[in-house]
Amino acid sequence: MIKKMKDIVWIYVCLFLLFCGCTAEEYTSGALSGDAVRVRMLASAMTEGEISDAENQINEVSGFRFEGGILREVFTSMTPDVSGFLQFKPSEVKGTVYFLANAATVVQNRNLQIGQTTLDDFLSLEATSGEMTANGLVMSGKFSLDEELISSAVALKRSVSRIDLDSSFEGVQVNRVRIEDVVQKGYINEQSEEVRIPSGAESVNMEKDFTSVPFSGGTETLFYICEQGTEPHAVEIQVTTADGAWHVLKTTLPVVKRNTVYTLKVYGNGADIRVEVLTDDWLEGNSSDSGLVLKGLVDTSASQLSEGVTVNQRGDTVQVPYWGGDFRLALKAESGAELRVNGIADGVTVVSQSVSRVMQQIAEVSVKSQRKMPGDVQEYVYLDVYEEQVHTGRVVLEFLPNPIRLTGKLAFDAEAVCDFEGYVDGELGTFILPEGRTVTVEVGADEAPWMKVVPEETAGVYRILAGWKPNDPLADGRVQQAELVVTDTDGGNREVYTVKRQNWGLPVVNVNGTWWCKYNLRGNVKKFSDQILVKDDPVADDSDLFSYLQNCPDDELLRIMGDQYQAGNLEGLKLTHEGSTFYYEGYQSAGSGSFGSLQPTVMAPEGYQIPGYDDYRFFTWGENCNLKYFNPGEFDNKLGQRLMFTVAERNLTVDGISYGTVGLYDFVYDNAHWTIFGLGHQWGEKSISSMMVLYATYGNGNKTWLIEGYPEADGRGNWFKYADNNASKTRTIRCIKTPVEYIYE
Repeated sequence: MIKKMKDIVWIYVCLFLLFCGCTAEEYTSGALSGDAVRVRMLASAMTEGEISDAENQINEVSGFRFEGGILREVFTSMTPDVSGFLQFKPSEVKGTVYFLANAATVVQNRNLQIGQTTLDDFLSLEATSGEMTANGLVMSGKFSLDEELISSAVALKRSVSRIDLDSSFEGVQVNRVRIEDVVQKGYINEQSEEVRIPSGAESVNMEKDFTSVPFSGGTETLFYICEQGTEPHAVEIQVTTADGAWHVLKTTLPVVKRNTVYTLKVYGNGADIRVEVLTDDWLEGNSSDSGLVLKGLVDTSASQLSEGVTVNQRGDTVQVPYWGGDFRLALKAESGAELRVNGIADGVTVVSQSVSRVMQQIAEVSVKSQRKMPGDVQEYVYLDVYEEQVHTGRVVLEFLPNPIRLTGKLAFDAEAVCDFEGYVDGELGTFILPEGRTVTVEVGADEAPWMKVVPEETAGVYRILAGWKPNDPLADGRVQQAELVVTDTDGGNREVYTVKRQNWGLPVVNVNGTWWCKYNLRGNVKKFSDQILVKDDPVADDSDLFSYLQNCPDDELLRIMGDQYQAGNLEGLKLTHEGSTFYYEGYQSAGSGSFGSLQPTVMAPEGYQIPGYDDYRFFTWGENCNLKYFNPGEFDNKLGQRLMFTVAERNLTVDGISYGTVGLYDFVYDNAHWTIFGLGHQWGEKSISSMMVLYATYGNGNKTWLIEGYPEADGRGNWFKYADNNASKTRTIRCIKTPVEYIYE
């Protein structure tokens, strides 16, 4: 029976040597003389990731032969050859040789005495993490001597653990990492029991500060530490996201074992920022005492993967390409483990089904993912493995983003359509394309070129602009559509992204480069359908508007005059009356805000805004100008530009009741007519000043431009002013077009 067992051991050793890249003949041939033993020192590689040459380096080796629990011999200053072989001659081929690599300075003062030092004493040797990393990483291993087996290999385990930081996700920067209560002293040799630490070992808080140069876009080794006990070690990571927000991420380290890499991986998923602890063995060990512990891994041989779906070597990360996939994963873990699906990703469905026919295959997971659109973030779904309610493993499904990066207002749905469902113009966003790709715009044969692409100086960066057409008779709410077509530079690999908007527009006149609306707002300030549109403009020729207002029917004049507004209320106040008393229905004596402090676009349709001080100032020569009753008149404004103007008035009758006199004012510059008018304003519960028209003005608190008018029979004139007025007083809103970069015909 003993002979049979030795034969089995020899077979396993031969297989181990084969997998290490050398044949059994290479180990047994050559200069074995007398009682010499020839072994190969193997510093193992990680199962995944990279390690430095220094972490693999074996500078010198000491051997300690124990027999009967007592130290019998010491072999010092052994140096492996280029292939890792070393040779020594034990006085007897009995017992077990314990090897320490890179440990000469660590053990030299440990008072090891042949014939006296016990194995327990030897295995209890302690050192700090600094001592075990000073001259290369201290490694330990052992080899059982056998008269019939005098050649083999020794897998050396590093006596320390490594803590790495992985912050590879775009938009996340690490500023600081802190690990609490880290024990600074540990055992040089691996213990036969569970991980334990020397009694009385002191602990400290370890910290790595990246504040001066935040860390992102890769992996970095933070610390080498000794094995730690069963007490949890709190980890705190301070990060900054792309929007400048600070986050504090917290997790805990598990039991920290020697020769193991623990990676603090920061996942960035939009607003979902988290950290997970991933573990990798530095080595797989030799065939007799080590094997892979199943912690929730993908069985690739039993899985069915669609095009582009990849599984990493370890089997704990699945990457899904941006074009999506439909695939099935087979997961394996310890018998009796439970799978839970955590996390949600847009356009992704995950269905888990338990499997019992295979002992270690715990579940089949069906995954379907839609194509990722430009601008989508990388997303994650987690397949978590639990054993008796203890979290023992995780498979991460990484849904990779579209390589086309996107900024701005553009956002595409699963059908690659961006529908603004309203009017929009200006810069819609920026396409940032990978090398070798380009983008163009295509519109239908019957469609105007309302959208265009503008390449930036930076290669691969393209601005997407939506344009505006002044006085477009087709700007009545109809849908405009254009396609952004992304291709390779040779036209191949065509991808189409559709953009839609509603085309709306108000009648305008260009005065000195500013596009002024011809009419006051009415109804809801945000609804184009409540306004006088281009197609409904009663006066196509701007020069005729002033004359039209003097002669049109009363009900038409009332319609064109528009409504009154209080800041913060989007709905226009309608002129009404009780007998001969006129007022605006819905007036609030305590207004909800001030036009001067609101953003200029709040109380205007999309693409338009409330004018500011300088916009109105163009039509005056100061802040208190008496236009009198000139018909016509002229003046030079503050900029030295010559303007003509005409003042007129007429009576308005509503429902057969006289409202009174209203003023009309026409300004002409460079043959462009700007005609203003209004029904005065309300300043009290039912008090109206019919010829004092307050125009909503952006900026400067309650100050506003106004016409303080008086009938010609009164003789006081018509004053164009800029003055303080109570915010509760109603305003007439005459908009200007928000400046737009692209104007098309």
